[in-house]
Amino acid sequence: MSISCLGAIVGRLSAQGVEGERSVSPGWLLTTADSEVAETTAQLFGGTPKRRAASPDVIDVLLEAEAIGVRLAGTAPVARRFVRRDGAEAVHVCDGRRFLAPASRLGRSCGCPSLAIDRKIAARKQLGPEPEVELRLRLQAAPALGIFCLESSSWSLAESLDEVGVPLKGEGSDALLEIRIRHARVSPKSGMDVRYSWPVVAVADQLGGSRQDVAA
Repeated sequence: MSISCLGAIVGRLSAQGVEGERSVSPGWLLTTADSEVAETTAQLFGGTPKRRAASPDVIDVLLEAEAIGVRLAGTAPVARRFVRRDGAEAVHVCDGRRFLAPASRLGRSCGCPSLAIDRKIAARKQLGPEPEVELRLRLQAAPALGIFCLESSSWSLAESLDEVGVPLKGEGSDALLEIRIRHARVSPKSGMDVRYSWPVVAVADQLGGSRQDVAA
């Protein structure tokens, strides 16, 4: 899944652990083509850079740190849309209320349910779109390293973006963030504990010091 993870992006971050699914080895995965970015990030957050056998120009680093301090980057650091695909083709692209694509439907009502639970049900039945979210970030520990993108198809982040929209004003804003992996342990009747993991973004108000967790 990619909205626009191109241009001046030096690396892509993705959460190993999908919302609502069991995860054996949750963590942050960095994918980059820049060896300096891979080595510096590994030094800061742990992990070992590994080149892909089939694509030696691509380097993966499964970072050991569950929490990474970041700042927003660029003039449009947050992108969100809802997409339904027919194979590789996007047949429905909207912002939750109006179509963004195809061009023939741009601006028209998309017909999506207003309630999040109804949107999720429609998506599970393959009758409605699913969220696609991209955040553009700089590492607090090494901002000069460049801009990273974090992609997520999490419903929780998509639903929470409106709530955290005020501090997300782009590069140079006072917004401080920390991306991390949140864990939950469930004990079903079978007696075998099940561990679930979610990517989350903690938004800290630099002035007030308040913090709010937003599932990513």
